[in-house]
Amino acid sequence: MSENINKLISQLSQKLGTSPEQLSDAAKNGDVSGILKNSNNPQAAEVSRVLNDPEQTKKLLQSPQAQALMKMLGGEK
Repeated sequence: MSENINKLISQLSQKLGTSPEQLSDAAKNGDVSGILKNSNNPQAAEVSRVLNDPEQTKKLLQSPQAQALMKMLGGEK
């Protein structure tokens, strides 16, 4: 993984109160619901709400920020 992705995972894991390894494994498996459910961060509940609403998820994924993040994670520049 690139250094940017490792930094992102590390920062996100700190905010969610989980280890980078657990977060990375959950992302690879496509299931972050357990991490979000067990997080003490109030924003985790909001993330869960958005991810459970197909219309909100679609809107989120179409945002410029999400598009840029997906390009970065996909290795595009």
